[in-house]
Amino acid sequence: MKRTFIFCVLVNIAFISIQAQGTLKAALTQIKTQKTYNTLIYCGVDFSHVLVNDASKMSRNVEYSQVYPPAWIAYVEKELSPEGYVKHALRFTKFLYRQQEIFEKSIAVNPHFITDHDNNIPPDTLHTMIVKYNLQSTSGLGLVLIPETFSKPRETATTWVVFFDVDSRQILYKTKIYGKCSHMGYTAHWASGVVEGFKHFVSH
Repeated sequence: MKRTFIFCVLVNIAFISIQAQGTLKAALTQIKTQKTYNTLIYCGVDFSHVLVNDASKMSRNVEYSQVYPPAWIAYVEKELSPEGYVKHALRFTKFLYRQQEIFEKSIAVNPHFITDHDNNIPPDTLHTMIVKYNLQSTSGLGLVLIPETFSKPRETATTWVVFFDVDSRQILYKTKIYGKCSHMGYTAHWASGVVEGFKHFVSH
C-alpha cells in the first residue's frame, strides 16, 4: 500500500513537471512583438467550460453547478487580489478588473459538469468564447483565466491563461497552467489549484 501511494505521488509530480507551462515573462515578450499596450483589462476567471473529474460526486451535479462556480470566483478573487497581487504582478500603467462584465457567462457551467474523466478544451475554441464577452472597454490588452479540468485522480487544476486584444479579440498568447489542489472543502480545494497555477505562471 505504501509503495502504491509513493508511486502515485511520483506520477503526479512527473505529470506536472513535464507539462510545457508558459510564463508571464514569455507571454509579455511575445505580446510586445505584436503590439504595445498601456492598459490591461483583467476579466478574472471564466468557469463556463470546466469539468470536474470526480465520479463520486456525479449524483450532486445540478446542485453543485449552481453553488460552486460563483464560490470559486469569490475564492480566486480573494486569494489573487485583482488590485493587489494581479495588478502588481503585471505592472501595467492602467489596470481594470472586469470580472462582473463576464460574470453570468463565467458561472454558466454544464449542469452535468461533474464527470468521470478529464476535460480538454480545444485551443481553437478559446477565441469563440472570448468573442462572446460583452466588455465595456473597447481597447487594451485583455486577460482571462479559463479553467479546463479539476481532476480528483491527479488532485490538479488545469487552466488556460489567455491574453487577447480587446478590440479585435485576437488571441495574442495562450498557455495551460497546472496547480495542485490540496485544501479542504469543495470551494477551496479546486479553486486553490487555479490560484497556485497562476502564481507559478507569474513567478517563473
